Amino acid sequence: MQNNKTVSPDKRLVRFFIPFTLIVLAVCQSFGQSRYQPSALFPALPLLPPGNESRTATGEPGPAYWQNQADYVIDVALDDQKNVVSGTVTITYTNNSLKALSSLWLQLEQNVFKKDSRGIKSKLFLYKNPEEETADGGYDIQAVKLKDGAITGDIRYSIYDTRMEVTLPQPLKSGQKVTFSVQYRYNFPQNYKNADFLVNRTDILPTKNGNIYAVAQWYPRMCVLDDVEGWNTLPYLGNGEFYLEYGNFNVNITVPSGYIVEGSGDLLNPEEVLTPLQLKRWLAAKQSETPVFIRPAKEVTEASSRPVKATCTWKYRMDNTRDFAWTASKAFIWEAFSFPVAGGKKVLGSSLYPVESDKKDSWKRSSEYIKFTLQHFSEKWFTYPYNKAVNVASNLDGMEYPGMVFCSARDTGNAYFMVVNHELGHTWFPMVVGGNERKYAWMDEGFNTFIDNLAVKDFNNGEFKGYAEIYSPVDTLFSERVVPIITRPDAIPGDMVFPVQYQKVAYVLTLLRKQVVGPERFDKAFRKYISDWAYKHPTPWDFFRSMDSSVGEDLTWFWKSMFLENYRLDQGVAKVENPANVRAQITIENLEKAAMPLVVQLTYADGSTEHREFPVEIWEYTGSYSFTGNKKAAVTKVTIDPDKLYPDVNRGNNTYEVKK
Repeated sequence: MQNNKTVSPDKRLVRFFIPFTLIVLAVCQSFGQSRYQPSALFPALPLLPPGNESRTATGEPGPAYWQNQADYVIDVALDDQKNVVSGTVTITYTNNSLKALSSLWLQLEQNVFKKDSRGIKSKLFLYKNPEEETADGGYDIQAVKLKDGAITGDIRYSIYDTRMEVTLPQPLKSGQKVTFSVQYRYNFPQNYKNADFLVNRTDILPTKNGNIYAVAQWYPRMCVLDDVEGWNTLPYLGNGEFYLEYGNFNVNITVPSGYIVEGSGDLLNPEEVLTPLQLKRWLAAKQSETPVFIRPAKEVTEASSRPVKATCTWKYRMDNTRDFAWTASKAFIWEAFSFPVAGGKKVLGSSLYPVESDKKDSWKRSSEYIKFTLQHFSEKWFTYPYNKAVNVASNLDGMEYPGMVFCSARDTGNAYFMVVNHELGHTWFPMVVGGNERKYAWMDEGFNTFIDNLAVKDFNNGEFKGYAEIYSPVDTLFSERVVPIITRPDAIPGDMVFPVQYQKVAYVLTLLRKQVVGPERFDKAFRKYISDWAYKHPTPWDFFRSMDSSVGEDLTWFWKSMFLENYRLDQGVAKVENPANVRAQITIENLEKAAMPLVVQLTYADGSTEHREFPVEIWEYTGSYSFTGNKKAAVTKVTIDPDKLYPDVNRGNNTYEVKK
């Protein structure tokens, strides 16, 4: 109501200042030992950097967004006597950036196996006994040559640990392409000889019928040049995975003819590498919704199950992808089938494993798990983009590539379901949504674990627990020593990698989905984020802005406390005033740095209960909040968060109870 009485400016100031002072004093008194600072979570200035024409303030790629393209033609051969891969990769690189490039950068991840690599010296990629003698590995780069395109002349290169700089004779202008080849070879890391090896993404699994080769990070790959950090040339140390450009792949793999090969892409020449019987079965599998054995267990040791010639060259093609992996073995049982995903697209599901893994609670269920995972995630989030999905038994605990995953040959039961579901789930993060895993592993591991946790509930009436089987207690995710989620992967202590990058991200996204914005709003926003950034390179800021914009909330307080910092939540009952025949007044304090919505249950003397919910905005300017009960009756108990929905680190102060 407007007051027409004239008041001097000084008196107006006094009227304002006196009650404001009292409020401040009351708040300060109520804080006590509180660490909460409202302005840290609810700032006036934006937490996120401003949007621009490349990355908009609404979290979408802008009209000026660009990314470069890397197309690969790879011709390699496997020497199974020396365990050596050798060949040539020919790269056509398209510069879509706004500036000319005088040099290009490539990743040489195999160089981490050199004795003097940064990964080994930093003890992030090592045997548990660092003094143990290991064979020197890494790439042997034999030649780098220009092929064709806009650039002519001699090319020079320099190698720095796991990176290679290629210096061009003339700058590659915006819009131009250059094609160059790298002739190389490398020895397979002999990880399988030492069970204590901590990181294995390219490996050999010995079986009674022959070695299984898991072949990944097996060719020089282009580093990403983006509009955020320029050339992304962080060294490969082990935990920080990969950040790759998209492009088209043509891959030709020559192996002794006794080997069966599978790869990420579509097999182009089945008639040249399969026996007539296997070709018939392979074609049948492409039309069958029940698994067809292209090579069953009883034929594994039969010479007639492979063509009679010295070598076979398996030819593959895969478009609009960021990587390519393959496998080879004489020991494979091979089954395949075809099934539809959202939109009616048909996918070929392919499983390869040794007779040792041919168990009913293990690899015999591979096809079942492939079908469920791809259909569930396609329906829920984004249609599976590839023509096939390959699941290979190996001695890798689990590793993902476009259209192909390596899972443990030894896993059974829940562990086996969990790894297949998780590794295939990586199709969506980071194969489709191509984030920077080397810096932000949580944007693929954590997002993937989050969607895994939703999927496992829908599989076979909850047959498995999934990752819940190995989860740490929630309290440990918010202990004082836990590093923030945003921490670079290689800077996370080893015992925190899974709890922080996987479990905590899945936990806080579930919290956001269920308790803060609701499943319907969250799911719609998450789908939009995936669709907007499919085959592109989002940053954490793009994700935060995308979610804010889609759900219509400023979630600064959430991103700041849960992702950018390791803020902890502690809501406590500070005071209960409960005079007779008057509605009780309850005061709750926010004692730690995080804030969350408040849920309180009141229990009255007559046994009735009252459920109250308050939005996070109650903490915008104060760390203390008071409310009154709805009944004029004695309150005998006050409980904060009775269903334990929030990560309160001190539940000892969550309950007030009148002693009888």
